[in-house]
Amino acid sequence: MRKRKKKKFNLIVILLIVIVAGAVYTSNHFNLFPQGGEGPTGEQETTKPTKPVIETNESGQNEEPRVERLTIAAVGDIIYHMSQIHSAYNFADGTYDFKPYFELIKPLIESADISVANYEGTTAGTAVESYMAYPRFNAPDETLDAIKYAGFDVISTINNHALDMRKYGLVRTLEQLHQRGFKTVGTYVERPETGVLFVEEKDIRLAFIAYTFGFNGMDVTMTAEELANMTNLIDRDRISEDIDDAIEAEADLIIAIMHWGNEYQRNTSIEQRELADFMFSNGVDIILGSHPHVIQDAETVEYDGDTKFVIYSMGNFISNQRQESLDYEYPNLDNFYTEDGVIVNIEIEKDFDSNKTVIKDIQFTPTWVNRYKKAPLYHYDVIPIETYLDGNPLNLDDHTLSRMERSYRDTMIKFDVNLN
Repeated sequence: MRKRKKKKFNLIVILLIVIVAGAVYTSNHFNLFPQGGEGPTGEQETTKPTKPVIETNESGQNEEPRVERLTIAAVGDIIYHMSQIHSAYNFADGTYDFKPYFELIKPLIESADISVANYEGTTAGTAVESYMAYPRFNAPDETLDAIKYAGFDVISTINNHALDMRKYGLVRTLEQLHQRGFKTVGTYVERPETGVLFVEEKDIRLAFIAYTFGFNGMDVTMTAEELANMTNLIDRDRISEDIDDAIEAEADLIIAIMHWGNEYQRNTSIEQRELADFMFSNGVDIILGSHPHVIQDAETVEYDGDTKFVIYSMGNFISNQRQESLDYEYPNLDNFYTEDGVIVNIEIEKDFDSNKTVIKDIQFTPTWVNRYKKAPLYHYDVIPIETYLDGNPLNLDDHTLSRMERSYRDTMIKFDVNLN
């Protein structure tokens, strides 16, 4: 038995030697020539392409190139006239509720990473003055609760109605906004180190600057020093200083919110275009305009190889400025244009390897305010037009639908955007 086992063992060893020798021969035979070198026929041998080497971090994980995108939703003027204020009043408990006005638009506003609006007026309380509207605006604090509910984050407070309730109105409006968590730009309780508002999201740093053309004569209620410290008037030296601050702070994009232009004029003024050129030439990337209360042109332009974007006026987001309410005051104007608004949806992309931030996409959502009878006076709905024309889920009458269709058409023809 022992001899048979030894023979079997020797046979296994011999077989293993033969297998190993064959493997060595085969390996040598197919590696006589380097990868990509010439074979026995003199022809170039082909090899499968290799993937690029991806660097790893300290933990040994692969580091892909990092690219982040964020979205900005911007709207024009938020204005509360007395009919809106009276309509939101609850006689049972003496409170106001403006939140239902934004119910239909809320999903679009809150879905953006950063949502921006111009709050036109003040919330000065009633200790000194009662609630009022045109020509001097003082709305209930609950109006701010409503725009917070709608999903807005950044509020421009600089406009021609910022001083309607004098200095105390400016200060109290800011206090109420800040208590609700809003970021504000354009007016200040005291002189800041810089007039720039920096907002960071997804490690992308945006710089907001904001200015107005004037204060309807209410600037005489403040000293020159107070005006300089607490408000931003359109002034090229001041704008240049703020742009420099934003660049020094390494902002990825600079966004200017401008209260400018001529009321009710759908064509931009020469002054607007010259100022836009000045700001773009000095480093601003996006300009968001308000004040005319109608839609004005939107366009992309090229500066030194970079694509910039301007919308000269985004119209009214919510107000009571409509054909029924303005025809008696301005009988020679096409007052239905004051019913037009738009949400400007801007997608920003940053490549962290190249440290380059660009405008990746721009989309427009035209809006229209539907006003209808409801106790105690009216109800207001800010409607994203296209959504509620399709199939008419609100069961709107033909007259209302035709007004919405007109608004959508006249809004969209004002835009000329090319990001190719």
